[in-house]
Amino acid sequence: LVLSLLQRIYSLVAGERTTTMASASIGGLLFSSAALIAALSLSADGFVAPSSHSSLARSYAPASDSSPSALYNRQARRKDKKKKKRSSLIVDDDDEDNAPAANSQSYKKQEPILLGGGEIGFDSEVGESKIPVATSSSSQSSKSKLDQELSGERIAEEGIVGESVTSAASVSDMPLEPGMMQPDVTTIVTDPDTGIARIQQGKYVMDKVTGKAVILSSLGPEYRLAQMFPGVPPEVREQYRFDWKTVTVPEMVEQLKQACTVPLKNSQTGKEWLGVPPFPQISNPAVDFVLSNRDYLGHRMKKALGRLKLRSQSQFKKEEAAELRELWKHFLLLEDHISAPFRQIVLNAETIVGPNFGNLDMKSYCNGELYERTANYLVLKSMVAHWEKKYNDAMELDALPDDESAFMAQLYTGDPKRYLPDPPIIFRLAEVSRITSMAQQMVKAFVDEEELFDDLPAEVKFIESALSIKGGTALRQFMLEEFCPNENVDPASLREGLKRLYQQMFNMQSDPYGDLTMTLWNLCVATSVGTDEARDPYEEYIANVKGTKYENNPGFFQTYTFNHDKNSLVRFLDSSKTIEKGTAGSAEDVTRQIQGEALQLLGFSFGGGGSPNPATISADTDRVEKDYDVPEDRAIGRPHMMGWLDLLGDEELTGGKKEEFEADKWEEVKS
Repeated sequence: LVLSLLQRIYSLVAGERTTTMASASIGGLLFSSAALIAALSLSADGFVAPSSHSSLARSYAPASDSSPSALYNRQARRKDKKKKKRSSLIVDDDDEDNAPAANSQSYKKQEPILLGGGEIGFDSEVGESKIPVATSSSSQSSKSKLDQELSGERIAEEGIVGESVTSAASVSDMPLEPGMMQPDVTTIVTDPDTGIARIQQGKYVMDKVTGKAVILSSLGPEYRLAQMFPGVPPEVREQYRFDWKTVTVPEMVEQLKQACTVPLKNSQTGKEWLGVPPFPQISNPAVDFVLSNRDYLGHRMKKALGRLKLRSQSQFKKEEAAELRELWKHFLLLEDHISAPFRQIVLNAETIVGPNFGNLDMKSYCNGELYERTANYLVLKSMVAHWEKKYNDAMELDALPDDESAFMAQLYTGDPKRYLPDPPIIFRLAEVSRITSMAQQMVKAFVDEEELFDDLPAEVKFIESALSIKGGTALRQFMLEEFCPNENVDPASLREGLKRLYQQMFNMQSDPYGDLTMTLWNLCVATSVGTDEARDPYEEYIANVKGTKYENNPGFFQTYTFNHDKNSLVRFLDSSKTIEKGTAGSAEDVTRQIQGEALQLLGFSFGGGGSPNPATISADTDRVEKDYDVPEDRAIGRPHMMGWLDLLGDEELTGGKKEEFEADKWEEVKS
């Protein structure tokens, strides 16, 4: 019972991978009140999943004045749900009986057989097991989660976007209501049940420069391939290309700044100056510069610019920090703009591969132009890498002993979304192994079709060959002696192509593309050993390898501790006693212990009964006015409340505008 309680708390803390400072503050309040109440009552209904995961989640759109408050409408929503449940019991027997029969002929024709075998450990024969292809007559309510996955559908969960074989689950995404049309581009919507802003994924990738959906070229497939893997003419490349043997990070930053700088003019005052264009404008020289050095810039330049900005800020160099932030955000915009067509083409491939999961007749749906087949292969290979990682996690979890010695290993192994009350993912070993085996067979079937695979770009084909070779020396020998001569490509061009592909893949969402992306990076590093390209000027700026002093470490910035809000999760965890699994006693003892600490921190009890103690409230109020005494094991000698994160003011988070939240409008319901 204690394990279940802590696992639920962990799932809320883990959430998604990306959060903002603003959402983190709100998350602390939600956890301290609503979520912690649910934890103490051992009920899953009270948990509210924090919204994060995407950069679009940073914008909190308040509900309109006409939209009712979430607190005031809680009772009304419960009544509506009861009505829906009653109405769902009324079933038209005729429709239920006739619907499956109407499509039985076509359904059987589309039903491929799971062949089994492969590298996961299945027997060569699996009997009558089938993997159905998604059909319009499929019923979500009658299918298990595994059946939905195997059909290429998303797992259907109320209020959550579940995973599919080619895309990840997301607790921050807002699912479509019945009858609602999917928007053209991803937008922010307000959840009518909670009043919290959530992401609603669109059909098309949005180009942040135009603010509209990406438009692929109408001039033909060759132009679309050029959009997928963009480059520049030789004379432009010669003008902007770094000399990687000698270039340093400050030199790269300065050259990037010069390429992005354009003449600007204030139309009202007539003032003219040179600077970085305001969002969302970009210049052609800046795009040419980034494309000329795409293999040298990418996410490592993003990290370097971010650390340099924080370094200047921590030294209270406000003007320098503001300039670096402007350049940093402009570079992020350039990266998003350049990678948008690639992301759109891969998204199109997802809609082809996913619904045909299990169909080994690859030519029937994966054929097409070169750019389409390349995207199909990348989706297939990413799917295999993602599910192999899930298979390894499931194997590790299955091997862990079910006792306190493996408690922490159980928490941090695998996808934390499995701790949600009704997980929107597949994570058990038997089910994961079945999907992984079929994904591997699909990739093999694609590669075996010469018409589909043999003319793909060299850097894409190299992935398939390289992953079967063990050892860096053997890999480089294969590249130099076999692959490059057979493909008529020189090794330097292949290495550059791999790095450019890596930068494009890095701009995809980390789940499910992160596993293949990291494999690509490992190939880039392994193939560069012994060449000038193995040099990495970024390392000392982003890896903290030269100590913790400004004089020795060019990427160092001094962190510090905060006066966390009294109701924050950090204060709660700092003040909580260590609860060791197996030694905490009964569930009542654990609940009583946490309730006591919550009463000390928050001034009220979660178990009901009694009103807040005025003496406690007064003492807490006086305590907040003083600096928070951070425990030494977390402070680890860092200074307290330096304040440099506020150096750039509100503009750091909100662009100079006051940010409003729906929660600011909530009021206590009077009984």
